[in-house]
Amino acid sequence: MLATTGLGLTVAPTHAIPDIGEEQPPNLVCDGSYTGQTFKNVRVRPGDTCVLKDSTVTGNLMARHPRTVKVIDTEVRRNLKIRGATDDVKIGNAGCKLDPVVGNNIQIRESHNVLICYMTTKNSISITGSDGRISLFHNNAGRHLAVSRNDAYDRDPGVKHQNPGAIRLRHNTAGGHTRLADNDPSRDLLGLALNSPTPEVN
Repeated sequence: MLATTGLGLTVAPTHAIPDIGEEQPPNLVCDGSYTGQTFKNVRVRPGDTCVLKDSTVTGNLMARHPRTVKVIDTEVRRNLKIRGATDDVKIGNAGCKLDPVVGNNIQIRESHNVLICYMTTKNSISITGSDGRISLFHNNAGRHLAVSRNDAYDRDPGVKHQNPGAIRLRHNTAGGHTRLADNDPSRDLLGLALNSPTPEVN
């Protein structure tokens, strides 16, 4: 809409001029190790290994049937979803000292060894259908935390640990519902220090 001044002049409305020099970070198909970089979205292909350290993902990190995914001291601003990892999944920080944030959800499906520590999410943290060692330490899920329907432990050669198939959960909190149920009966639940308005444990 044009505006008229008291002098009878017509003035066109002003609009913000976009910064042409501002570039979006690149997407990454991750098969290797990356430190101190920024990406928009990260995808890990079947059989690949992805390691992100001290980095930022402004969108999502998605992995389907990767070998190994490690997200260390890295902020993922939307979703972090991994399905069918055949080796290790590690999400947290070197030494578990700081508190990286995932904007929405951490979802781990049908994977092998899973370790998540000192993570904060706006919505949920969930692990289902996995068959290796499972540990969650000092995490804060804004809404829901679920460790459910995980399979019997598939032993790694050379692992020397008392009861390695136990699911270990220590000092985790959830703003809403916590569900630790329907895991294989051979899976012991150890170290339950939960803070949740509606816990469901069996």
